Amino acid sequence: MSRWTDGLLSLLKWPVAIVAIISLPALGWSLVDLLTGMRSLKPLVPMLIGAVACVVVWYGGLRRPALARWATLEHELTHALFAWLTLHRTVGFFGTWRSGGHVRYLGKGNWLIAIAPFVVPTFALVVAIVLAALPRSAIPYAGFVLGAVLAYHAVSTWSRTHRHQGDLREVGTLFSILFVPAATLLVYGLTIAFVAGGGKAMHQYLHQAFGRAVGVAHVVWTWIKGMT
Repeated sequence: MSRWTDGLLSLLKWPVAIVAIISLPALGWSLVDLLTGMRSLKPLVPMLIGAVACVVVWYGGLRRPALARWATLEHELTHALFAWLTLHRTVGFFGTWRSGGHVRYLGKGNWLIAIAPFVVPTFALVVAIVLAALPRSAIPYAGFVLGAVLAYHAVSTWSRTHRHQGDLREVGTLFSILFVPAATLLVYGLTIAFVAGGGKAMHQYLHQAFGRAVGVAHVVWTWIKGMT
């Protein structure tokens, strides 16, 4: 089955990249609309404080090797998760900050496994699931933790993002440039929408983004037809 999923993802790679670059402005516009349309930004304050605290710790000289090890663990766990989701059996797992990490799985593999850690904040998604199950009185504290781990994913991922990075070289620089910004904005935007207003806000964000992306695609297609 992994051969089938790898083949399908190989065919979809560049269509997905095109959809991503077309969707980028729509995703950004819809997130701004969501935030400016809120009656109060109070639900996002704990999340924002957590994010700022994480950035201060990371860039303020307080970073410790333990933080780096957790970043590597998240990175490799995300590889393993997407290997499993695309029907690959994981047979090995290793990771250190200095020498990097490695996940071994059966099968050829695909670009989604390689690029997923740069887009998906696995620890933040776990916290979001826990947050959804907590009583409302605990949400401010959970929001602080969610903001911290989301920012942690952002800063730790940025620290390892360069053109010589193995995963990015595997999928290609052009594809990474086209895909990663839009996919990251989608995942982070959904997380922010969840904290701001739960499932209803997430649906609103996706609905607006989809409609605007279709509009952008129509403009691009009309321009291409006019040029031919």
